[in-house]
Amino acid sequence: MNFSLKFLPVKDMFYSVIPTVGTYLEYLKGTDNTIFKNLWFSLGVGLVLSLALAVLFYRENVKIFKKSLAEILAVGYFNHFSGRLGKLVKSKIPIDFSFPDNSLKSFTSDKIKVEIGMPRNFSSLCTYCNKVEQNAEIIYVREKSQSEPFWLRANIDHDSLLIYEYPRTLFSLSKYLKDDFGDSKKAEENSEKIYEYFRQKINQLRIEYANEIAEDRLQFVDV
Repeated sequence: MNFSLKFLPVKDMFYSVIPTVGTYLEYLKGTDNTIFKNLWFSLGVGLVLSLALAVLFYRENVKIFKKSLAEILAVGYFNHFSGRLGKLVKSKIPIDFSFPDNSLKSFTSDKIKVEIGMPRNFSSLCTYCNKVEQNAEIIYVREKSQSEPFWLRANIDHDSLLIYEYPRTLFSLSKYLKDDFGDSKKAEENSEKIYEYFRQKINQLRIEYANEIAEDRLQFVDV
């Protein structure tokens, strides 16, 4: 991603790096090593060390930012399951679905399966997205508890309803990390680690809220 001053650890440099480097230089000046008796050389070494540490701090701050961004998106996406979709697959009463031909079909929760594609990188996200859009229909959930229906992509498999889902929210990463997703090559290289942070957070939330989701009907698959 592009260089940003917000990731430059000015405070860390001021309170930690510079005093530490100064301490080491004073120690070296006190030794018999004549190289460090030269003031300008010592200052140069201190400056190089300070810059090296600043780069390390900067890279770590960028990593933390990307991880935090991925985890925020993961929490928001997971709430989709503990919200409408989670309640849908745990419901004990038949649920009506409206299909493109205007037909209305009912399914009980034991006849509803949800496949959630978890992409490895930006390319696999696009591939799975296109696959779902081409092979699954848009249907509307008619819940009595909701004033407005919401839509899903699904197909009827024998007497069951198979719903296809994937984290569309990952597409928004390109808005926050424009340089990292500047072209297809960069998107491939940079998305793998960020998507891995996303997947790790999703897995953590699945364990944390295991009692709130119908794990047996939510199938997370690598795509």
